[in-house]
Amino acid sequence: MKKLVLALLLCVIWGTQAQKTLSADYSVKVSEPYRVVDADYKWLLSNDGDIVSLKFDGKDIYIQRFDGTKPAYLGEKKYESYLPKNYVVEQVKEFKNRYYVFYSSWDGDNQKEQLFAAEVDFAKGEFTGTPRLLLQVNGKISGKYSGRAYDFQLRDKFEILTSTDSKAILVKYRKKPEVKNDKKSFDIIGLGTFDADLKKVSVKEIVMPYTERRMNNLDYQIDNDGNLYMLTKIFHDDSNDDKKKRKDTLANYHVELFTIKSGSDKLNISKLENKDKFITSLWIFDSPSSPDLIAGGYYSNGKGKDFTKSCDGIMTFKMKEDGTVSEPSYYDIPVELINEYESGKTKRKNEKKEEKGEGAKFTDLKLKELKIERDGSMILIGEQTFILAHTTGGNMGSRTYYTYHYNDILATKIDASGKLAWMRKIPKQQTGTNGQGGMSFDFFGVLNEYFLVFLDNVKNIDLPTDKQPAAHTDGKGGYLTGVRIAGADGNYTKGSILNAREVEDFKLHQFSVDRIVKISETSFVLEAYKKSKEDVMIKVTLK
Repeated sequence: MKKLVLALLLCVIWGTQAQKTLSADYSVKVSEPYRVVDADYKWLLSNDGDIVSLKFDGKDIYIQRFDGTKPAYLGEKKYESYLPKNYVVEQVKEFKNRYYVFYSSWDGDNQKEQLFAAEVDFAKGEFTGTPRLLLQVNGKISGKYSGRAYDFQLRDKFEILTSTDSKAILVKYRKKPEVKNDKKSFDIIGLGTFDADLKKVSVKEIVMPYTERRMNNLDYQIDNDGNLYMLTKIFHDDSNDDKKKRKDTLANYHVELFTIKSGSDKLNISKLENKDKFITSLWIFDSPSSPDLIAGGYYSNGKGKDFTKSCDGIMTFKMKEDGTVSEPSYYDIPVELINEYESGKTKRKNEKKEEKGEGAKFTDLKLKELKIERDGSMILIGEQTFILAHTTGGNMGSRTYYTYHYNDILATKIDASGKLAWMRKIPKQQTGTNGQGGMSFDFFGVLNEYFLVFLDNVKNIDLPTDKQPAAHTDGKGGYLTGVRIAGADGNYTKGSILNAREVEDFKLHQFSVDRIVKISETSFVLEAYKKSKEDVMIKVTLK
């Protein structure tokens, strides 16, 4: 009897503490459960508070409708064999308030790769009309495999880009090389331009001016006039190495901007000398307030053993319509910021690197988000992501397994004049064994703030800067955490939105940040599995 009373008392105390742990800055509403659709690929779309979920499970496609304001499940429509047997979803996109599923389908009889667009009627939650053939490409094109078990289809063959005003659409693909020797093979890039109604404007295939070994495409973008911009890394020899020698201080490559005017096949080239800056990532975005395109990314100073995976700072530059490139601006990451939320051992290592002139680095930083605001300012969000291999066993046999890590976030704002407004490090430590799973984060703007949401260990809510974050293990519950960053000064607050182990009277399973969608300036929804073959839709409102 005493044990029972003690257990009940502990439950009451734990429950009270859990309630106090949740932030008062958020309200949470949960829909009634509805039948789960265990699909391979899922997309959530939103329009004026309503939600449509597209779920692709082999030959079966489900379109589910929700009222996001309550939230509430409204119903679904199932399609059997609506798309061809060998279809591959390339992207699901919205532009001009119209929604499309872009999918590819290989025509083996005629040896052609094809791209189609199937339009979704958002209000009715169903496909409308018949799929439209956009492109037919002679022969194979390059792509990549998903990495999922039993999924052997080639994906990401077509990249669909839209201009800021959604009046111009570009479909880009890369022909599979016929010559296997990359020292002799020249990439052929296909470019299909369409208007907002998906009417074809032009299709052209352009042979790159350098061999595959000598170039590495970084990013593409299209402007409102349909002009294409390509940033490319050009190596100075066939080594394909960032440095000729280990002690070299200059990069063994430079960056070139390829510009192709709408309606033209001519390739205009502008050169950008990065010299002693080693670029680790670079993205292009068009600005809603300027005709210039803006590039932003990360660079390394080239020092240290793993300099290609490390970041010393941020670089930005502008690209004009005539193809000229502005002088880049560079913003170093302060060692004081790198040392935040790190162990004493790591701080001492960083101090030694600073003394040697090598510099402390933000390791394994990947650019995940880049947003150009209407006033011309820029927000860059990066995340530490890496994979570790672990081998166990001995002479009698060994086994290798992999762990996936999604750690600290670096948020940076560059103001419209090109000055560094602020730079903030947001600590987290997520580890899993099944790919991304429920790790990483979602990001969106909220009025004059920026908002990050991810699963975290509740111990990290009030973490002091001299402490390392406690680990969150993927699939083991966790607290859905919101980070609200003030746009003006970068100061942020953290709060626990919900406990994944205790949402009303059930636990959440199979959570993914890919199943989060913003539905208004102050609210978002997420879909999650609650077991018993049921899903729920959860609405989170920022107070």
